[in-house]
Amino acid sequence: MPPSGFNKKAVKGALLFIQGCYKDLLQEVKDGKHPSPEKAIEYEISQIGKVLKKLHINKEGNLIERPPD
Repeated sequence: MPPSGFNKKAVKGALLFIQGCYKDLLQEVKDGKHPSPEKAIEYEISQIGKVLKKLHINKEGNLIERPPD
């Protein structure tokens, strides 16, 4: 059951996004892009934060870009 206030489509979209972030992060760590696993995680957290500022889930459960302020 999805968290309160979110439909299954929204939860699936969020999980697919998170999965993509982890896959990218794993490849970056393997490629030596980051000096340590801790720095890689800090970097990914900051990247996800940037995306969260730009996107939101609308009433239909779709992930969309926020309108400009």
